[in-house]
Amino acid sequence: MIAFSKTFFILTLLLGVLTGTFALPEASAARDQSGFDYRYISGRKYYRAYDIARYYRMKLRKIGKYYEMQGNRGRLVFNPNKRYGSYNYIVLNYDFIPIVQNGELYISSADFFNHVQVLLNPLSLRPAGVRTILIDPGHGGKDQGAAGLRYLEKNLTLQVARRLQNHLRKMGYRVYMTRVNDRKLELSDRAKAANNIKADMFISIHMNAAANRSVRGVETFALTPCGSPSSGANKVQYTRYPGDTAVNNSLSLAWNVQNAIIRTVRAADRGVKRARFVVLRETRCPSILVECGFISNRAEENQLGSPAYQEKLAQSIAIGIYQYHRNLRKKN
Repeated sequence: MIAFSKTFFILTLLLGVLTGTFALPEASAARDQSGFDYRYISGRKYYRAYDIARYYRMKLRKIGKYYEMQGNRGRLVFNPNKRYGSYNYIVLNYDFIPIVQNGELYISSADFFNHVQVLLNPLSLRPAGVRTILIDPGHGGKDQGAAGLRYLEKNLTLQVARRLQNHLRKMGYRVYMTRVNDRKLELSDRAKAANNIKADMFISIHMNAAANRSVRGVETFALTPCGSPSSGANKVQYTRYPGDTAVNNSLSLAWNVQNAIIRTVRAADRGVKRARFVVLRETRCPSILVECGFISNRAEENQLGSPAYQEKLAQSIAIGIYQYHRNLRKKN
């Protein structure tokens, strides 16, 4: 009789699962080396946002459609089912969407290590000094880059880069340029130049363009971490690059530069983003690519061609670099 009951129960269970009338109980959360309980959602590891907030002594609260994590370390915003949020009011593009289950917010483990930890915990950064900086004016020669009605990208990038070089030298840094005139350089050669001089930082200057001429604003890119998709893409890649050794520092540098630009020139904030551009993935030092504005937008093109605006833009990038460097010194 016992054997019959056990068999009957197993058959009933299987039939219920197959017909969708019976749901298996969700596996209880486990704990990994981070010390947080985790669970798999859609095949990906997630941490409970409440536990992360408590760890950093921050408060987590729901405000309308988004969640805010706030405390002495700053303010992080998460939008459920959307990959964008913010840190201290600067737009931030996460690797994976935050998810709400049973009324609780969950954040991917990738975003905890690649974004939350980097921005809130300076100990996650590599304690590298900053003495030598390589500035990379995008395009050049036959490669003119984007074209506006009045200006070419290759000329504007060089003008901004020269101004940035002057500011950084006045601040005491040793500064080099990948090009000082109108000549073409291969992307790989730009990265090699940074590695050859053992640069402590690589800053690539670009101007943006879009088919929609109303699009405007500034965005700053850092290398996409291994195991994550780039911003605007969904494909996860696991290839490792030389730039992975400084991927956390690159994200911190990108945020500081984007923050300084937005607060100084008051441009539209398109956020800190991730990409696997050659100049980011092949450089071994912290590296970023700054899209200073849209040359395809008439008003923004006129700004980018203005010497006064270029000076302000270069100064704000230099301020962001200094703030990043200052945070490293605090860590040390």
